[in-house]
Amino acid sequence: MKGSVKVRMGLVVAGIGAVAVAALPASASTGAATIAGGGTISPGLTVGGGAQTFSFNGSGTAATDSYQGSFSCTVNGNDSIGTIAQGAGSFTGNCVAGTTTEPVTGSYTRVGGAVSLSGSIGPGPVSGTFTGACTFEATSAPTVTSYDVQCHVAVH
Repeated sequence: MKGSVKVRMGLVVAGIGAVAVAALPASASTGAATIAGGGTISPGLTVGGGAQTFSFNGSGTAATDSYQGSFSCTVNGNDSIGTIAQGAGSFTGNCVAGTTTEPVTGSYTRVGGAVSLSGSIGPGPVSGTFTGACTFEATSAPTVTSYDVQCHVAVH
């Protein structure tokens, strides 16, 4: 009887382990990417703020355990704060790793010129979740309707 309980417990533990492994993304990448580019903001960041939409187009390189090479992204998003001093919102779009187009979604916060972002990318050569730090520089004034950005991203 005691042996049968041990066997059952062993099967339960093995089953839990199998479910945990199955829950991991099959194609998750680890590594890093850098991307630089620019975009537009509408109607434009001001001191007073307000809802904004933006576009971004940039390129760089990725070095992960599943892909090394050129990398480019085009995204559109929103900013619910929309002041020159601060911003926060979400984005969606596509990134291209080599010749494969991958969907990307995420969110960000911006304080002055410092941007933090997180999200997910894939499936494709670069797949998984990511976090990143970017520098944001306005290229128009006094209303900010265009910008440049450089990002360093960790893929998990």
